Amino acid sequence: MVSRAQIGLALALGLLALVSTAEGGVLFSNLTRTLAVEATIQSTNSTTGVAHVGSDHLVVSWALNSSLADSGLDAKYVNVNIKLCYAPVSQTDRGWRKTNNDLHKDKTCGKGIGSQKYVPGGNTTNWRITKDVPGAIYFVRVYAVDADGVQLGFGQTTNAAKSSNLIEILPISGRHASIDVASAIFSVFSVGSLISFLGVEAIRSKKAANARAGK
Repeated sequence: MVSRAQIGLALALGLLALVSTAEGGVLFSNLTRTLAVEATIQSTNSTTGVAHVGSDHLVVSWALNSSLADSGLDAKYVNVNIKLCYAPVSQTDRGWRKTNNDLHKDKTCGKGIGSQKYVPGGNTTNWRITKDVPGAIYFVRVYAVDADGVQLGFGQTTNAAKSSNLIEILPISGRHASIDVASAIFSVFSVGSLISFLGVEAIRSKKAANARAGK
């Protein structure tokens, strides 16, 4: 005979399973690559594929893949979420950036660039790379989501192996131009102060010597 305790345990396990399914649910491997995505760097820097935080911009364009125009796959698309994602080379030995097929647990795309309403013809966003972005190698991914924010499709700037068309983002360096200017001004001021001090001391010494000689 089944006891009340066993029935309660079974119900609890069933409820836990339902909660886990609701929290996870969407697997990246089940998504169809329906969006065409491009990202270009706006920068004064001449190095191709390299951007600097705080000053440079990423211009991201997305649209429904032209070959899927009449497929109806985008019937439930409502919005798109644009993400900055770590390339595998910048995930090595970094568990906090680990890729997981369950999008609820995935750490690949931790930085949000923005969200836009979905239209088949697509849209463009110009994003200034914020200073909190770590220096690493990245790509851009766009998720198409339904009214509840559930991912239904995606597109990205790189290939399936995430090895081509990557973007290197450089962090803020240890020194800033304004710091260098301030250091230079301080150095000039210090040298000037030292020269003035030595001049005053020399005059005082000379006066003291003359005073002793006059006695």
